[in-house]
Amino acid sequence: MAFDQPIPGQTPIDDISGLRDRSITTQAALNAAEAENIRKTVLKYLIGKPTKRIARFDLAWLQQLHVEMFGDVWVWAGTFRRNELNIGSMPYLIGTELQTLLDYLSFWSESDMPLLEQSVRLHHGAVRIHPFLNGNGRWSRMVGNVWLRMKSYPIVEWPETVIGTESEVRDDYLAAVRAADRHDFSALIDLHERFLAEKR
Repeated sequence: MAFDQPIPGQTPIDDISGLRDRSITTQAALNAAEAENIRKTVLKYLIGKPTKRIARFDLAWLQQLHVEMFGDVWVWAGTFRRNELNIGSMPYLIGTELQTLLDYLSFWSESDMPLLEQSVRLHHGAVRIHPFLNGNGRWSRMVGNVWLRMKSYPIVEWPETVIGTESEVRDDYLAAVRAADRHDFSALIDLHERFLAEKR
């Protein structure tokens, strides 16, 4: 096997037994397979305006979205992790904390909080909980973008290939997420604004 060592802030791939395609033996092949899987999800949710029927924003849909993004590659896609990590919620709290995040989202959507900030807080809350064995960052960014798309707001065009490698953008992103962990969302909001598909 030729899987790369994880870069700072990246969850290591400790167990490849969950790969559906055993011909995937390098990090590059894995990246390509995951990118193709995610491309299908982008077409479903971000090209047109998703309806509440297909993007329900409930707990089951959050898991389903992860399956849609990674289920062609990993058998465990959409399944909450059962192991403890050095980041994220304790496994037994994942479902409860995700539901609390959705409850907050419902409250934010009825408040005067700007829509982009709602998406930022949703994205941050999801990645902080870190529900899955892998793909949490890409999944949480997708969750935030689906919320924006449903509300007819420009999506954030994340440079995923850059964020997934050691780069200045990744450093900025991780620093912004850490600041949000301390309840300072300004840098993460700025980063979202930097990559908006259309400037408001």
